[in-house]
Amino acid sequence: MDRVHKGYLQHNDISPGNVLLHFPEDKVSEVYIGVCDWGLASRVCETTPSRYGYPTTEARTGAFKERGTFVAPELWYTYGKPNSETSYETLRRRHLYTQAADAYSVGVVANKIWDNEDDIDLFKDTAGKARFAVALKELTNPDPKNRSTLQLVHATLTSPPYNFQIPECCYRKHI
Repeated sequence: MDRVHKGYLQHNDISPGNVLLHFPEDKVSEVYIGVCDWGLASRVCETTPSRYGYPTTEARTGAFKERGTFVAPELWYTYGKPNSETSYETLRRRHLYTQAADAYSVGVVANKIWDNEDDIDLFKDTAGKARFAVALKELTNPDPKNRSTLQLVHATLTSPPYNFQIPECCYRKHI
């Protein structure tokens, strides 16, 4: 997704259902990760409104329980009556998809994938795993103004003192 963002694109719908894992038969310790369902993708310069607006708090809460954990908090809203300050049209222009929202979703999905991972080849030691966890936590900061970017997390983890090797595929022995 870092490469996608560098190309000034955003996916706008990152969730486990849109992450593909391929396990090559000839390389049993490798997993190739892909992202699918680009139907909601947009250019960064576009102002694509959130589709997570609901007419009541109850409807919003129900939708959040169903899908909310992968959606950035700033994309959820409850709208009011037409022609008001809280109308659907007014609020949807205030709740736009951004690369920060994509980064949040990537952080949540990555946390789910690597939550219990302890592969010594991936992390080298417990300090490496802790640094990785901190980087992912920075992606899921509820405040988009204080949320890290995918570019910054990638640059941080691949630079000294961390020096994580980010291959074209993820090496996972215990899936």
